[in-house]
Amino acid sequence: MADLNSWQSIAQRKRDALDMLLPADFRLDSVPSAEEQQGVTQYIQQFLSAEEREITENHSAEALIGKLTAGTFSATEVTKAFCRRATIAHQLVNCLSEILFSQALARAQELDEYLRVHGKPVGPLHGLPISLKDQFRVKDAETSVGYVAWLGKVETEETESWVVQALKNMGAVIFAKTNVPTSLMAIETNNNIVGYTTNPHNRLLSSGGSSGGEAALLALRGSVLGLGSDIGTSIRLPCAFTGLTGLKPSHGRLPYLNVANSMEGQETVPSVIGPMGHSISDLRLLTQSILHNQPWLHDPKVIDIPWRFDVEDEVRQRAASKGLTFGVLRADGVVQPHPPITRAINETVQALNVARHEVIEWTPPSHSEAFEILWNTFAADSGADIHGTLQASGEPEVPQLAISYGDAPGHFPNRTITDLWALQRQKSDYQARYLRYWNATAGQTRSGRPVDAIIAPATPTASHKPSEGMYFGYTGVYNVLDFSAAVVAVTRADSTRDVKRDDYTPVGDLDAAVWKLSNPSTKHSRR
Repeated sequence: MADLNSWQSIAQRKRDALDMLLPADFRLDSVPSAEEQQGVTQYIQQFLSAEEREITENHSAEALIGKLTAGTFSATEVTKAFCRRATIAHQLVNCLSEILFSQALARAQELDEYLRVHGKPVGPLHGLPISLKDQFRVKDAETSVGYVAWLGKVETEETESWVVQALKNMGAVIFAKTNVPTSLMAIETNNNIVGYTTNPHNRLLSSGGSSGGEAALLALRGSVLGLGSDIGTSIRLPCAFTGLTGLKPSHGRLPYLNVANSMEGQETVPSVIGPMGHSISDLRLLTQSILHNQPWLHDPKVIDIPWRFDVEDEVRQRAASKGLTFGVLRADGVVQPHPPITRAINETVQALNVARHEVIEWTPPSHSEAFEILWNTFAADSGADIHGTLQASGEPEVPQLAISYGDAPGHFPNRTITDLWALQRQKSDYQARYLRYWNATAGQTRSGRPVDAIIAPATPTASHKPSEGMYFGYTGVYNVLDFSAAVVAVTRADSTRDVKRDDYTPVGDLDAAVWKLSNPSTKHSRR
């Protein structure tokens, strides 16, 4: 007889509960294997009505809000359309961790009634469906961050994340939470509860992590806008793999209050939350909306900086008149980019030059040092927090977590508080040296000003097969520096243009291992 308290039984009950919440009329009769149907971004359309496709595919978040507030669409029909599409997306790529459709539809009906009675919207996000990475706490839902041991606790109004409450007060409709890797500390999305989340552009490949479920849902237009988090790559890598736009702000810009996390208290390189979506304008909308609520009055770690329209206007004017200056990092000296990424960087530089912007080569302090700092930060407690939580339920490490933390305690050497202090001093010194380099670029630019921004790969690979993720240094450096960083669409991998080089010489063992993953014949998206 099965042990009802075993981790397997607990995880199975959760999967069964999620399955029960999928509306019967949204279920597919059969789901093709990944080999039979690799890409599903267009495949999903056949299961939607013309009206549902119109709502979910043809509007930015801002445009959708305009139609909602004008009464062109009701909040109820918009919510239903995204719930249907999210249901189909989950069946195709396994991206949802919490299904909140009934709550969402009830809220949508309230919003429709408010608009009918008062003739005005509830707030600036009136009726907009928003999805959330699993670690955002939502009332009446669970927050497991992929841990079996964390199942069973339902969030209350008191435990709900502050930013979730703010979104609701602005009229947003929270309708789903999305899958993450166990503990969040992996660059692929897999856990013992929901399982592996695949890439909608090619289901044989990874959607990245740790916001991989969020990225997969968005890439299938099962959501128009979402929130993720990032401590080393977790917004930017999934966005790069799935063809999205994502922003990692600096620490203290957006509120983390009551957002769940593993290794809580680790602040050497802190995690941050940020928007994920289909365009820069939508990310701007969500960031502005959150800041409009003055989160610094509620979260003591948020800095009192409203949206600075004057700075934005000044940069726009300089861009239009004299042009901006960019530094371009073509390779970080640790892992060389694969052909699609090299082409993406080259095409970006060419486009900026045509637009009369200036681009100079970026040769900063060693990025390998930043990766070392980040790695040592993640191992600062010798893996005790993660392994302790796993042992609470008895669940094993999934391969994507074990590659970093081992399959049992003792994978990392024991470290002391003195080691941590030394690491923090090293980080501060690295940040200072990097800042000096940035300021020194004023001597190389036409304007006599330091560069305005850096262009760099988000990842050396366009994607990879499950369990083959190895390197996140291209994004992790900016967490160590605490710079804001965004992923922006550039191009797609193309097997006819991105031919693998035969004369490649690796710069080290890690580079050699990652280079073996390069496969120009594989179809997928690229940033």
